[in-house]
Amino acid sequence: MKKFFMFGFLCIFLVSCGPAVTTDIHKANLSPQFNRESVKRVAIIGFDKNFGIGYNTDIIADKFTAELVDGKLFSIMDRNDIDKVFTEVGFQQKSSYAGLLDDKTKNKLKAMGADSILTGKLVAYNQMEKGRDIYMSEVQLVAKLISIETGAVLWSSEISERSKADDKNEAASAEYLLTDIIEKMSKPLKSEGLVKNISKNLNLNLMK
Repeated sequence: MKKFFMFGFLCIFLVSCGPAVTTDIHKANLSPQFNRESVKRVAIIGFDKNFGIGYNTDIIADKFTAELVDGKLFSIMDRNDIDKVFTEVGFQQKSSYAGLLDDKTKNKLKAMGADSILTGKLVAYNQMEKGRDIYMSEVQLVAKLISIETGAVLWSSEISERSKADDKNEAASAEYLLTDIIEKMSKPLKSEGLVKNISKNLNLNLMK
């Protein structure tokens, strides 16, 4: 009993000592066209980014792949296969919305079984440091699931988070915020029940 008490106290202590993270934007929208029949296999391609951001957005696609690969709603196209498609068709711009992909690229993706594309834009990725400590960070990400056939947006999400240092803790890193955002965006896409929650405009914080 004593060990259990100490473990619980330690968990509370660790949580209370963690960096504070504030969510400024948390939006999600779902199209009535999003269902098991319309979305069966998704190709996650590179994300765009605002000018001046030095982050390699291929990492975002990899993070989404890792989060969604075990989902129950749809399967994920292998990243190596996606890279082969872009190499074969000679398409250089991998980070864009479906409307910027040419017909040859879209047809090749469809031929390999993909019916939708997951992409988006890294709007903000900032981290400020003093010495070895992080005193401020912020990340804002927009993601969209787009039908290859029609170009319609089937699902979209936008989340913005920031963290500031206080007297006891340094701020969370921008990489930590980005990972947290992708986890939150991915969670409702892994279960039909959670997707329905979006369509009913339920509070997304319940899905954390």
